[in-house]
Amino acid sequence: MRLKFKIAILLPILLTNVGCSKSDKVTFHTLDFTFDTYYNDTFFLNNNRDVHEGLALASHAMALSTFNGDNDYTVRSKYLREYWENIHFDNIWMSDSYYVKPQTDSIAFGISTKHISDFTVVAIAVRGGNYDAEWASNFTIGDTGNAEGFDDASNKVIEGVTNYLANYNVQGHIKFWISGYSRAAITSNMTAGKILNKLAANELINPNVTYSADDFYTYCFEPPMGVQISIDDAHADLYHGIHNFLNYNDFVPLVAPYEWGFVRYGTDHYYPDRINDIYFDETEREKIISLYHFTYGAQNFSDYSVDDWKFFDVGEEKAKENNLPRESVNPSQGRFSRSLVHELATSGFKSRIVYSITIQSGLTELIATMFGANPQIEKINPSALIEIIFEYDFIKSLILELEQTKSSEFAMDMQMLFLQMFGANEENYDVIEKLYLKCFAFFALLPESFKVRKDVLAQLLYRDNALGIAIGHMPEVSYSFLCACTSYFMGDKKCKLNDGNYQTLHIENPTSFSLMEKSIKKEIFSFKDGVMSSNHVSAERFADGSIDIYLPNNGAYEYIGICDSVSRSANSPLSYDPVYLNALPLQGEF
Repeated sequence: MRLKFKIAILLPILLTNVGCSKSDKVTFHTLDFTFDTYYNDTFFLNNNRDVHEGLALASHAMALSTFNGDNDYTVRSKYLREYWENIHFDNIWMSDSYYVKPQTDSIAFGISTKHISDFTVVAIAVRGGNYDAEWASNFTIGDTGNAEGFDDASNKVIEGVTNYLANYNVQGHIKFWISGYSRAAITSNMTAGKILNKLAANELINPNVTYSADDFYTYCFEPPMGVQISIDDAHADLYHGIHNFLNYNDFVPLVAPYEWGFVRYGTDHYYPDRINDIYFDETEREKIISLYHFTYGAQNFSDYSVDDWKFFDVGEEKAKENNLPRESVNPSQGRFSRSLVHELATSGFKSRIVYSITIQSGLTELIATMFGANPQIEKINPSALIEIIFEYDFIKSLILELEQTKSSEFAMDMQMLFLQMFGANEENYDVIEKLYLKCFAFFALLPESFKVRKDVLAQLLYRDNALGIAIGHMPEVSYSFLCACTSYFMGDKKCKLNDGNYQTLHIENPTSFSLMEKSIKKEIFSFKDGVMSSNHVSAERFADGSIDIYLPNNGAYEYIGICDSVSRSANSPLSYDPVYLNALPLQGEF
């Protein structure tokens, strides 16, 4: 899900070159930028159960090399072709869809091979950016089974791989190297998963090749979810060669929603964040920040530094009814995103069936139109769209109507925004009006998401927060996060990936509370004289006076409190709802 904000990070300038062989360094291009990565044939001799940092960098480079915004579609595969040529892969083939303007349900990808030792590496790179109307397919969910848009895309890739192996007469032992970013990441994830499913059923995709589950090196960056199986099945040992890399603050990996039963194959690896790493504010934050710098458009994005989310108090009257948060320290963009998706999936759009029947068609057509799929309606510049959406009068009207839960009034008011957004005139008015009517159900159900969570609405409608949501998914940010987690760029000071899980410490009716972390030997949270303070963790105080502190699992904690009770819950990065663990004494450690 690539949004077209043009952002650059000066990795070649800002990154130190340590812990690597100069002969492994490779330059690659993406969009208008040139970055360094590392590649060596020996990467494929490593156990695929483990994340190999060199292969992770090379895989991310392969994914980003698919990005090209050239107006001439016939040359959009040139960066990927160049990257493979630089690391001496040959038999390079690109799907026909790489040479034409992307359509709503298209997918573009390339395949190449390299013979190493006694095996052949089959590299598969799925295009993850500059795919225009194709972005709309991310919202084609369907009513049963895997998410339809991703499912169809992965089937097309598997068909392409099957034909490639036959046409290029690939034989013997092969290893799959598969990578993608965003939509391409979940397509890559499902491509590998489906080939492995065939393998488990004793079915190879070509009778002249051999491979096992140990021969899959699948690296997926910021993938959405699209597989309709249980989380335990998705994490089965069969998929141990599939690795997913995620920024906790990225909204995109939460689509399609876990609440509707969607997951990813393989293992999720999260970059450090205040929610999941107790050392984040001690050491990791500065390492990550040092590895990216916004240039073009810096006047808009200068305040974004890994996580710079703004919380808003909706007031006593609105908060008291549903015990909403009234105050936050170090508010979490990632927790907000999960709250938003949860409310959209369960309160707004109700269910997958309701979505697929009443919303999907109009929403996907709307998104495709925004990216220029309809020749009668001009495509929309994202910057101009933000200006329109955040006009003061519109926001004020929106808030008033949603507070009164007048969904139909809101949907009707959206007609005016719609016409302005698409630049209605005498020639295109009827076409835009028809599109609006097709999207009416979407606009009518959207306000239902915020009947309870007025705090989520207030945060969503803050301009800088909206920009932060977009920037959290920028591929340049993802690549710099990955670089911070490798010795190639950080030496022995590299950041550590984690599983994204964390815990909630719930405190009822506190008078005072102090929380220490034993390894860093500091007080990391305090509540005294009615004031919360912390330089290390995220916390919220609710309308009833209770406090939730969100604690990384890699910490060791001591606490003492004057309060009614203390309890602990476990949180998964996939979902909004915590799982109750146990009640705790008013003083102790865990």
